[in-house]
Amino acid sequence: MLFLLNDQIADVAIPEIHLSKRWKLLGCGDPAAMRAREALDFTARVIAEHVKEGVKLEETLLEDLASLIIAKTGANAALFPVINGSVGEARLTILPETILASLREKHAHDGQPPNLRDIWPAAA
Repeated sequence: MLFLLNDQIADVAIPEIHLSKRWKLLGCGDPAAMRAREALDFTARVIAEHVKEGVKLEETLLEDLASLIIAKTGANAALFPVINGSVGEARLTILPETILASLREKHAHDGQPPNLRDIWPAAA
């Protein structure tokens, strides 16, 4: 399953299985006991740490966070807007898999991350 987190795309084969294997390493606590809001708050904290350090999420961490959000919300796209160095309230949506696949292919072809302005106004 493809998942868009801000301007990065992860491909997680079976999100629930991925999460069941990785949640302890992720450090989010038992996802079965989490509410969707707690999963989004956890993800926002992780993203805020990376914004503060000025680094992108590593592929494995991206897959872990994608699995957590998918499992708790059912969304396949999440935007955590970064404004003046602060991470804002998450926006979630479900995008057609074909759109995510084309964004991923375009990124692989030209090396540019997806343009969030093209995606989120229509999705929200």
